Amino acid sequence: MKQEVELPEGAEATYKKGILNIEHDGQELEKKLDHAQVDVKIEDGSIVFQTDNQNKGIQSIVKTFSSHTKNMLEGMKNPHTYKLKAVYAHFPMTVKQKGNEIVVENFMGERHPRRAKIDENVDVDVQEEEITVKSSDKEAAAQTAARIEQLSKKGNRDPRTFQDGIYITEGDL
Repeated sequence: MKQEVELPEGAEATYKKGILNIEHDGQELEKKLDHAQVDVKIEDGSIVFQTDNQNKGIQSIVKTFSSHTKNMLEGMKNPHTYKLKAVYAHFPMTVKQKGNEIVVENFMGERHPRRAKIDENVDVDVQEEEITVKSSDKEAAAQTAARIEQLSKKGNRDPRTFQDGIYITEGDL
């Protein structure tokens, strides 16, 4: 089985020690794509993923590697974006960005702020209750948005009554 991903004009790719590195328009992304039964080659302006194994599991890995590479190239053209909204009814919460963290204060009247780490190469913009997460790396953007959403877990409370929280409203779901 063979999967081929075309590189856009001006993009360069290298593959060393299981790490695929793509550079395009001043941006650089790298991803570990390593499997013993999958060969990765860069030839004639494209990245080729190939296996001789007929096992469906190995063939799915080839397709996964191809999809990850397409996501990397797509993110370099148009950054992956997630929009979140902070909603509260009982206690007015405050969402702030401090360095490489998102801090939620006064969630459900709690005295201690909740914190979530922002991954590298991810831009987070906080405008009152609107939060925007952008990155050319799809996994980093999605993971950061998920961490922010999980900050507002309510524990053992009825979700029909306590609807306070931070929710993903738009994104590459």
